[in-house]
Amino acid sequence: MALRILCLLSLLAFSQAGLLSFFDPRIVNGENAKSGEIPYQVSLQYTDSSFHFCGGSILNDNYVITAAHCAKAIESPSNVKVIAGTINLIDPKSEHNVIKIIIHEEYDALNSWINDIALLQVETPFIISTTVGHVPLPPKDYVVKANDIAIVSGWGRLWQGGPTTVRLQRVNIFIADHAYCRYIYNQMNYNIYPTQVCAYDSTIEKGSCHGDSGGPLTIGGKLIGLVSWANGCASTSYPTVYTNVASYLNWITTNTA
Repeated sequence: MALRILCLLSLLAFSQAGLLSFFDPRIVNGENAKSGEIPYQVSLQYTDSSFHFCGGSILNDNYVITAAHCAKAIESPSNVKVIAGTINLIDPKSEHNVIKIIIHEEYDALNSWINDIALLQVETPFIISTTVGHVPLPPKDYVVKANDIAIVSGWGRLWQGGPTTVRLQRVNIFIADHAYCRYIYNQMNYNIYPTQVCAYDSTIEKGSCHGDSGGPLTIGGKLIGLVSWANGCASTSYPTVYTNVASYLNWITTNTA
């Protein structure tokens, strides 16, 4: 999350969703999640290497919701698997093969990663338990408010250039004022759209970075955002930009029916 955003396309080609400092979604200054605390959190891994490259959330028994840029990093459904029901990647409890990838038809990485949302259909349904569950969606009229407390989680690196972690991390951050987020990114010639929401902590570096892309941003237990992109890793000046899930409820319903 140095600012080499123009190299993003080559980054995505290598399916790392964040190796460059501008586009580095992972959890910084978080804490270990407790077992069953975030039962909808999943790890997306390459089938052949079990390498974790993105996060996601269990939407229902058959679908995972994640970011389009994560799905774009997958050449074929057979190349990815979903790991659920665990807070420790060394101990995968529930492994699911992916049989279908649905990327938003208007996703545009060249236009501030607008419509950065995708769905993965799994071959075997998720079985609900104390550690596996569906993520609740917000109502259609849900409005994200500045300074609301949100939770972002994932298995990304612990700090910029730092080590990865096998323990699921979570951290509290704040919804940023949309006008401020739009203003500060406009200075870099990037747009912030109504279908995006921004979040950060202006007092301390904490939030999402490498490996957390596609993972959940929740408020009151509801899925509000998907980790998308940012300038800097958990910057106190530049909020991380998330896909605003409430803007895509009809698209989600249509593609999971």
